[in-house]
Amino acid sequence: MNENKGKEIISNTNQPESPKPVKDNKEMKKKLMRMMLIVVGILVVFLIIILIFSFLGSGNKSYEEIEQDLKNAAIEYYEVQSGLLPREEGETITVRANTLADAELMKPLSELREGENCSGRVEVTKVGDNIIYTPYLECGDNYNTKELYKAVLEQKIVTSGNGLYDLNGEKVYRGDDVNNYVSLDNAIYRIVKVTPDNKLLLILNEVDSTLSSYYDDRYNPTKRFNSGFNDYRISRIKEFLDDLYSSKNDIKILSKNDKEKLASFNLCIGKRNATETNNTNAIECSDVLENQMIGLLTASDYMNASLDANCKATTDKSCQNYNYLRLKETEWWLLTGNAANDYEAYIVKSNGYIDINTTSGYKKIRPTIMLNNNVMIKSGNGSASNPFILK
Repeated sequence: MNENKGKEIISNTNQPESPKPVKDNKEMKKKLMRMMLIVVGILVVFLIIILIFSFLGSGNKSYEEIEQDLKNAAIEYYEVQSGLLPREEGETITVRANTLADAELMKPLSELREGENCSGRVEVTKVGDNIIYTPYLECGDNYNTKELYKAVLEQKIVTSGNGLYDLNGEKVYRGDDVNNYVSLDNAIYRIVKVTPDNKLLLILNEVDSTLSSYYDDRYNPTKRFNSGFNDYRISRIKEFLDDLYSSKNDIKILSKNDKEKLASFNLCIGKRNATETNNTNAIECSDVLENQMIGLLTASDYMNASLDANCKATTDKSCQNYNYLRLKETEWWLLTGNAANDYEAYIVKSNGYIDINTTSGYKKIRPTIMLNNNVMIKSGNGSASNPFILK
């Protein structure tokens, strides 16, 4: 009996141990669950804090949004105060941001940019049949609305090489490699010059077959032929340009938004001789057509774009050199007529110099426009790859 008991004890000691309870695994799962809940809770609290700050800071609009608020408020203000709107061409009036805020048309600037000392205004100008609203926002060193002409003048005036020159009281681009590109809605333009009142004369950069016309093709009794006249006032080319601006044809080089940035200007339509050496526009501006919205380039303006010292007289072939206005393989009309014959006007030849042509010739057209001095820049440096972009 004792012998069997011993075997029984030995047998029991060799049996495998019973599995441990699953209690430890359950505790681990509970701990992980608690940790996950804590992490999720922290994230939720963090998101709530972000939302609260976002809500509290929602008044801090971007500068461009505030400029748009100023413009919209001014438009609404003058819908009621229409009697205060400018009536004369080029006339400008100003309404301040605090006036618009007092009229409850927008929030005060102190609420729109908390912690910043900002001031604002809207200049309201009559241009042709349109009323143009231009907002200005000034927030110390942080932000200031900048006009295009100021960005242009920041390129600095040069006295040699490519660049912007002080010439005849104007700031004129000269050379064959200048940063004067402007992107409008429908086309790229080049800045020719900045006028004494800080407006900018632009010319269309490229032309195609749709932009072609006679200068004029009426019957000329002197020539006894339909060779036309070089009087711009009654010319076919003026009719073409007027239709182009008013969108009476299918050619769209200016959008409605573009037109709101334009100013009327005087076209210098005086005639000059082929040997004339005065390139100050004094000859061309001896006869002026006032308050135009679109036009063509004068012979003097084309000559001034050349850096070649031998570009002296109207038809000097040296005027093709160092001249960004030259378009290869393209002949295009200038505004200027030939003083020697009433049926001739000047063109720019495909190799870049000015020549005389019968007005009945069918040539390309590079329209010019005048940007107002209150046109604002959004971005760009004027280069071909990064043109000035307007607001």
